[in-house]
Order: sequence, then structure tokens, then C-alpha cells
Amino acid sequence: MSHSEKGFTLVEVLVSIVVLSIVSFSLLSIFSQSLKTTHDSLNQTIANQVAQNTLHTLNRRAASVDEPLELRQLLNRDGISPTCDFCRDTRIHGETYVSTIQSLSTSPGHTIEVEISVTTDRLQNPVTLKGVISNATLREPFPETAVPTTD
Repeated sequence: MSHSEKGFTLVEVLVSIVVLSIVSFSLLSIFSQSLKTTHDSLNQTIANQVAQNTLHTLNRRAASVDEPLELRQLLNRDGISPTCDFCRDTRIHGETYVSTIQSLSTSPGHTIEVEISVTTDRLQNPVTLKGVISNATLREPFPETAVPTTD
């Protein structure tokens, strides 16, 4: 009796399944690491946006102040309370972002240098943003300069 049918043996099928599973698990590991990196990057981007929003809010509040600036007067509408009324814990996509604001300026003036740090449970290092806030006196337009005319 002649066997002319050709096919795979059981050993060949098992070896191919083992090779395929090793390749599949390594690809799965790469995809899960990529997903974690993407999620960490998203958290950093959101923390950066929260810090920028905090800086812009401070800048808008300072734009209406004519006297020398102090950070405490910008943190709360009443100008007395040292707590920040707009930088409460922010929840975005189930994650809580905490902002802290520190003045780097030593004395009141027309500008304040601030450092805003935003942290969350998943970020290894806080996102830090430094900026300068100026009051209304520095936002006035420059006076027109007279252009000499020739006759």
C-alpha cells in the first residue's frame, strides 16, 4: 500500500504552535508597554495643560490690578485667603491633578515670578511650569512717538 498523501505530522504542528505562541506573547508585551507609555504621556500632557491654565488664570487676574502684586491677592478673589480658589484638585479621565503655586519673587512689584507644579498619583515626577505675571501698569500701550516731519 502506497501513501501518496502528504501532510504535517503532529510534531510539526506542535512546533509551529509553540513558535507562534512565543511570537504572539512577545508582540503582546510590546503592545502593553506601548499602551503604558501612551497613558503616561497623556498624563504628562494633561498635567502640563492644567499648569498652563493655572498660569493663564493668574495672568488674567493680575491684568486688572494696578498696585504692586502679591501672589496671595491673585490666588483668591477676596485677596486675603492664602488658599487658591481655582486650583482645587482637578479630576480628568478619572485621574486627580493637584496644582501647587509658589512665588519665586521676594518682594511685591509689578511682576511676580511663579512656579506651578502639577502632580498626580501616576506621574513619577511633577510637571513644573515657571512664568512671570505682570500687573495692569505693565500692560498699558507704549505712548506714541512723534515722527519728525521734514518740510
